Amino acid sequence: MNRLLHVIQFKQLLFCCCLTILISFTTVYGQTQPKEISGTVLDENKAPLVGVTILAKGTRNAVTTNDKGFFKIHVQPQAVLLVSYIGYQSLEIPVGDQTVLTVQMKLSSKSLGDVVVIGYGTQRKVDVTGSVASVNTAVIRERPSPNALGALAGQVPGLNITTNSGRPGDYRINIRGFNSINASNNPLFVVDGVIGVDYTTINPNDIASIDVLKDASSTSIYGARGSGGVIIITTKHGFNAKPTVNYSFVGGYNVLPREIPVLNSTEYQAIEKAAYAFVPGRAYPDFAKLEPALYNPDGTPKYNTDWQKEVYKPTFSQNHNLSVTGGNEDLRYSMNYGYQDDEALLLLTYNKKYSMRINVDGKVNNWLSTGLNLSGTYFQERIQDDGVGGLTATREVLEALPMIPVKMPDGTWGGNWMHLASEGADNPVNILRTKYNINNRTVVLGNTYFNIHLTHDLDFRTSFSGQINTNKNDNAASGSAVQRGLYQRISAGVNADKAVYWQSSSYFTYKKAFNRDNNLNLVLGAEWAKNSYEIVSASASNFDGDFYLWNNLGAATVPNPPTSSAYDWQINSYFGRAIYSLKDKYLFTATGRYDGSSKFGANHKYAFFPSAAFAWRASEEPFLKGSRVINDLKLRVSYGSTGNSEIGQYQSISSLTSNTAIFNGARATGEVQGTMPNPDLQWEKTNQFDFGVDMGLFGNRINIVADIYDKVTKNLLLSAPVPLTSGFDNILKNIGSVRNRGIEVGLMTNNLTGAFKWNTTINFTVNRNKILALGTHNEDIFPGPGFLDQTNILRVGQQVGTFFGLVREGVWSAAEAAKAATYNAKPGDLKEKDLNGDGKIDGKDRTILGYAYPTYTMELINKFSYKNLDLLIDLQVSQGNKVLNLAYATSEDRQTLANSYTTVLNAWTPANENTYIAKVRLNSDGPSLRQDDHYLDDGSFIRGKNISLGYNFSSRLVEGIHLHSLRLYAGVQNAFLITKYKNGYDPEVSTYPQAFAYGIEFYALPKARTFNFGVNVGF
Repeated sequence: MNRLLHVIQFKQLLFCCCLTILISFTTVYGQTQPKEISGTVLDENKAPLVGVTILAKGTRNAVTTNDKGFFKIHVQPQAVLLVSYIGYQSLEIPVGDQTVLTVQMKLSSKSLGDVVVIGYGTQRKVDVTGSVASVNTAVIRERPSPNALGALAGQVPGLNITTNSGRPGDYRINIRGFNSINASNNPLFVVDGVIGVDYTTINPNDIASIDVLKDASSTSIYGARGSGGVIIITTKHGFNAKPTVNYSFVGGYNVLPREIPVLNSTEYQAIEKAAYAFVPGRAYPDFAKLEPALYNPDGTPKYNTDWQKEVYKPTFSQNHNLSVTGGNEDLRYSMNYGYQDDEALLLLTYNKKYSMRINVDGKVNNWLSTGLNLSGTYFQERIQDDGVGGLTATREVLEALPMIPVKMPDGTWGGNWMHLASEGADNPVNILRTKYNINNRTVVLGNTYFNIHLTHDLDFRTSFSGQINTNKNDNAASGSAVQRGLYQRISAGVNADKAVYWQSSSYFTYKKAFNRDNNLNLVLGAEWAKNSYEIVSASASNFDGDFYLWNNLGAATVPNPPTSSAYDWQINSYFGRAIYSLKDKYLFTATGRYDGSSKFGANHKYAFFPSAAFAWRASEEPFLKGSRVINDLKLRVSYGSTGNSEIGQYQSISSLTSNTAIFNGARATGEVQGTMPNPDLQWEKTNQFDFGVDMGLFGNRINIVADIYDKVTKNLLLSAPVPLTSGFDNILKNIGSVRNRGIEVGLMTNNLTGAFKWNTTINFTVNRNKILALGTHNEDIFPGPGFLDQTNILRVGQQVGTFFGLVREGVWSAAEAAKAATYNAKPGDLKEKDLNGDGKIDGKDRTILGYAYPTYTMELINKFSYKNLDLLIDLQVSQGNKVLNLAYATSEDRQTLANSYTTVLNAWTPANENTYIAKVRLNSDGPSLRQDDHYLDDGSFIRGKNISLGYNFSSRLVEGIHLHSLRLYAGVQNAFLITKYKNGYDPEVSTYPQAFAYGIEFYALPKARTFNFGVNVGF
């Protein structure tokens, strides 16, 4: 029924969009047609420029030049054309009586006409005083990705986007490091003015531009929600022109880049024999008689299954997009439709997305304009790599025994349970085919605005936005996957939740040029927002069979108690900003926001977040005017405060917790106080200093954007212990501090500018994190995940993401037998370092082992083009980080329970004592198992992230087949990986969901190598 409702909702939205298209077309063709202007755009060498934007000033009517530099546009006779292209100076050309134009452009790193979105307004890029980076639609189009983050990764210095695994859309993101321990570190996403939008709902093909706000001067306009940085996404809108239709298709063939070396059947049998020989005289079982289904009469295994090939199959992904844009001076529209089917390598793991968006902008009269943005997205995702730590498919693909077939000759599933003394697990193919975890999510987002032009200098804008997010999770473990107790019994469940968010924003904008030397831009406004959430869950177990799955929970004999929950939060804000420009050389910005949130204590509901910035365009001074070396130079400095309100609800007040007990055979319920109130709970506040330089050199052939920053977050929310006489263990308080310092450099060069063009972009980032204070007495905190012991630590003076454990010195040798005995060990056992020299190995010998986060990251992008052909090569570099691979514990230190890494072939023997792997033994002999630095690998890498070759067909050929444009391209993503990471698929990995579990792996789903091919067609 829920799926049917989703389909009905989607069809209703589709009907509305089609109706709007019909109305828009009628309106457009009911207007007087403008005159046609054609022309050619040339570079400084009089060679044609491809992709130059020609925009009718004051409208959204725009076209781009083809491979010959040619364009045609329909405009009014009084129009002024804005001609712009990345790396060149923008031009303004009045049309007048002209019908044919020849335009020659000059190189420039910073087009004075370029505009960036800065929150509640826009600003010329050259006038920006804060640290703001922009990514346009051309960059996004070059990188096929199912969501915005995939296209944005590596394009902005200081913006760290990592891919946790091969699951579609599994990312981590932060800007300029980690500011918080218990609150969110994610940046704030703003889409067409709507705050807090889930980026996964945005189709990359809908995006016109992305602006990344990094320093306090640019983010403080968002106050309590801006400490993690802000990413502003502007979607595509219509323009004043005849309707244009564009279709794009991207197909991807996904393959496993490399296999992890594990034992084959012959190697496993050799290790197994060595394990039995651990005890002198112990006989090796006659498996030919004990397990004739698996062994030949001579004792050799019948099968040699490559489980990685059985589970990680090549898959095909596809992405289709259709857009319709057009309009006239009074009404403009843009409609976009998308379908995405992203298949992971793991069997039956997928993410399907259906999306549509319609943006309509209208001019009612000379003083009133209005618009509507409406989008709908439906997701269906099947997740197969959940359940970290259990006998999951991603674990069993490496631990399944090679002598076990996927299916026996009689059609029954094979499994490790068939072999004596092994861990009783099903084979991974069986697990994947009989386990279900499916999310069905529908997101509807709407935003409408009215803009009133009060005077020549003063505008008032008011908008109202709403978002409804519904999700239904269906899960089940059917009988064939529980034959060995993997999921205990046949079980199924349904979880349904709904979130409703609304936002109302109103603000005035005052722009005044007092004379040629003085310009003032003022913004003053208020905003209200509320979010409501509810969830209900039901589950049951012990079904007669697996026919119903989750569709008839009443058929189970053991129903579990249902659960439900609800909460809401709201925020009220007042904000203002003043921008003053003196002689276009001295630029001042002051911003402030006053926020009140329901999440914080009664004594600290409101807080003020100010910032100030200054920029000096030194290149406009007489001593640099006309310089042949320095063509553009701007120095920026800013300081300000932002907050973090992304904590749980009701943390400042006392809460009730329900409990149950059995009295006289009946269940009774009761409530107790669950948390201790803290009316002084307040915002985490981040103070940030930033100094930046924007520079263009040698005719703007070399362009540099560099920043250094220092930000300190105070009032970290931490749990502080309280006397047990209070009835509680702890209370949430503001008692911590952390610092991030870093350097960001973006280098853009125009290496060759003739017919053959070559451009290079290098984005370089260094961030150093340091914990300044923790708790009342600076106690260590272990944020998890725990494994055999604590894996990582938060300690004053160290950075977040610090690994913690014992130090392995090797394996005790025969010559060290006497000393080994003092540590209750013998030759062949692991030798751990006794750091404090007390004659025993315990928790006091644990120490700092390494760091999860890299010393530096870099993106190296080269673009080449010749006539209609273009080539993109994008390299990703990460250096200095470590990866804690917990799979060593189960795939190296537990021989004969399951399959092992081939590294166990180098285990200790009397003839091979120089090793870090203990003597092979049965699990019943007492495994030599310690969590230490042997589990730590070098996570540095160089990745061939994206290589793409494209061809734009000539305008003559395209027009001959009645098309506007045609482009074909092919490429490969994750083309190669250079790394020392040994027993994992990829060093860019995070298996656990905890905030500081980056770089900790326990059988992650591998990333695919994807061979792309695509087509873009314009009608």
